[in-house]
Amino acid sequence: MKKVLYLHGLETKSGGEKVDFLADKCYIHAPSIDYSRNDIFPLLIKIIKDYEPDLIIGSSMGGYVAYVLGGLYKIPIIAFNPAIHSRTFSPKFPNFTKKITPPNGKIILGKEDTVINPQKTINFLNNPPQNNTTQLSIEIVEGLGHRIPLNTFISKIKSEL
Repeated sequence: MKKVLYLHGLETKSGGEKVDFLADKCYIHAPSIDYSRNDIFPLLIKIIKDYEPDLIIGSSMGGYVAYVLGGLYKIPIIAFNPAIHSRTFSPKFPNFTKKITPPNGKIILGKEDTVINPQKTINFLNNPPQNNTTQLSIEIVEGLGHRIPLNTFISKIKSEL
């Protein structure tokens, strides 16, 4: 069974039906995270080192954090509408994280997302901050907004578990 780290979005809490689904399919760690903490980066590094996940799944701010941590530790990711731009605030990460991209994974974008513009995300991902060998697949889902319904979540991650 895979070890999965699940990172919730900025305005959501840990737990819920997505974590319940994951708990039946893999070993899951879904910490409650205050992304505005001054010590957020060391906290996230400790979580990665202590848990040693095989996969990081995140949504919105959690998707952005998955993107950074996946790149830093070479862990595959699945990021739903990652807030890699247009964030209401930026977590206190070191500047070098702006040059990090994950080695592989999926980026799932809602075409109707009005919070994190999917076209801006595509533009960013097509022009990474450095030359790299990242293998990220990008999928745009028609009719999907920022929030991810359980059935969409399941259909996009089940092949990775």
